[in-house]
Amino acid sequence: MAGGLAVRGNLLCVGWSSSRGHVLLFDLEAGQRVSAWQVPAGSSGYSDAAGVAMDDRYHVYVADPQNDRVCHFTAFGRHLADFGEVPPAKGDAARDRQGVLDRPHAVAVRGDLVYVAIGEQPRRRGVQRFSRQGTALRSLASCGDAEQKFGAPRGLWADADGLLVADTLRGCLQQFAGDGRFVREWPCGRSGQARPIAVARQAGGTVLFADRGDQPGVFAFDRNGLAVDCNDLQQHCRDPIGLALDKQQRVYVLDRGGERVVRCSAELQFEQVLFDLAELEIDPPHAP
Repeated sequence: MAGGLAVRGNLLCVGWSSSRGHVLLFDLEAGQRVSAWQVPAGSSGYSDAAGVAMDDRYHVYVADPQNDRVCHFTAFGRHLADFGEVPPAKGDAARDRQGVLDRPHAVAVRGDLVYVAIGEQPRRRGVQRFSRQGTALRSLASCGDAEQKFGAPRGLWADADGLLVADTLRGCLQQFAGDGRFVREWPCGRSGQARPIAVARQAGGTVLFADRGDQPGVFAFDRNGLAVDCNDLQQHCRDPIGLALDKQQRVYVLDRGGERVVRCSAELQFEQVLFDLAELEIDPPHAP
């Protein structure tokens, strides 16, 4: 299971995988696809498109866990660079150090910082930071855990209020200020059963997360940690894996394990299924 969503302006970016990672850009106003390309294959002959993000230049960043990297593209698919060091073939300790991207699953961009969530198991450097030029910076510290390890985080959200981390194996969300200071963490409920894999925060402070635990679905709480009604969203979404917001604070859900995109109002009421990837012809040429 891999895939991701991001919205910038009127563009919706979707990451989707099937032996190769695919990136698709849709114009939300025109309701049509404007660009599509494949993530270059690695030494294995395969690639993934997991979490995706767009910066203010509409450049696209794609987490490729198959090849332990984040790929940086223009909005038209020109491959500019790869972020991160490839983990060593042997020695687990060497996989948990600054700049090494061991199975990255999520990426977020804010200003000149690129955040990457990594790992299949707890790591002290489970959330890495890079400059937009690809320079590895000091990683974040998980303060909610006694060993200061992130639990294989699968979701990130960066905005003017800082960073949110879906700390998957620990079943919680962690909040950081823009300078990387730990602020607090929220349990996602149902102790030991929640597995948050995507997170988003509306301008009013409502936090949404997609859960793939024992009770999968989309859930939300307000800035005080109180549950927000998501019943209408729950009825129309099955197996969500990605979340994004537009300027109107409408919610986009990558649903059915990455097969379709659903849009809901800012009040979390279902609006429409934007498109089903299974019904699209996804066979773009290799990126230039």
